[in-house]
Amino acid sequence: MINGDGLNMLHHERLGKLLPTAAMVGVLAMLVACSPEPSTSDEAAKPPAGSGGQPAGADPMSGQHPLLAATLEMDPQVRAVVGRLTEACLRDAGLDRFPAQLPAGLPGPAVVPPQQSPTLAEAEANGYGIRAAETAGQADAEAGAGATTERFTWPSPAEERRYLEALTGAADGETLTDDAGNPTLGGCVGEARSVVYGEVAAPPSPAAAIDEAARAGYAADPTVASATAAWSDCLQQAGQPQLLDPADARRFAQYFHHPIGGRPGGRVPEGGPWPAEVAREKEIGLAVADAGCADRTGLREAQRLAWEKALDAAVDRHGAELSGYRDAMAAALRQGQQALAD
Repeated sequence: MINGDGLNMLHHERLGKLLPTAAMVGVLAMLVACSPEPSTSDEAAKPPAGSGGQPAGADPMSGQHPLLAATLEMDPQVRAVVGRLTEACLRDAGLDRFPAQLPAGLPGPAVVPPQQSPTLAEAEANGYGIRAAETAGQADAEAGAGATTERFTWPSPAEERRYLEALTGAADGETLTDDAGNPTLGGCVGEARSVVYGEVAAPPSPAAAIDEAARAGYAADPTVASATAAWSDCLQQAGQPQLLDPADARRFAQYFHHPIGGRPGGRVPEGGPWPAEVAREKEIGLAVADAGCADRTGLREAQRLAWEKALDAAVDRHGAELSGYRDAMAAALRQGQQALAD
């Protein structure tokens, strides 16, 4: 199966603005079918947009083993090379006019550390940063909406079909398959990938397996379980609801602003919706209690030590796969850069 790079789904929304619906469906169907499964990491454990991987102000906890980090850093470099080769191929095919931003690659599976509590200073100043993240997201959306006023348009449906066929190798409505019957990509995308990887399919990343193993090891660590239980008891003594862990506390706080739907692990705040300022006060109140209890129970340090131990063990367990992937991606990067230089 094709791993995410140069051309697939990161900018589906933008692609939807560039291509008419029927054409977009055909391209995206191929890209979805030829892309890897996303990481199985707990969505709730992911930090909000703009948090840099941890709640703002939290004690740093590395999400990557040095070898793992260095290896995964090659992914975006290789995807960029595939994208440049794809564009060069399109131009060689006589296509000088096409969307300025081709759909970029799906990011590969990530290894994300457990979420920690904010520091007391950050909690007092900004709670969990929920409103700040939403404001940043709204600004991005508004900027994107403004960009659509000058969006790319095709001079004719025939030109669009010509572009899509050159891009993917598939005629309108056609799905290409490999010898095993799996969906694949031809055209300039397939050519670029074949130049870089030696075949259309990218080497499989061990990141998802490492993430799964690290999370399992972390979840089984008794020091984290003990510290988390003490943290939860501390919160209840402070007048807060029973919460599972810092990620659950952040989920609960989000309902102050958007009290819709259920919550994994327990009830949602009752009485909402609240005015924005009241919701913010509630968020800050919970974040301050969360931070104080993390300080008193030593939860952050227990999390850090347990995660580092679990991640090291996971990398060791999958060391051969990781080294093989690193070597394959390094070779892909060299091949792609050489092709661009030729």
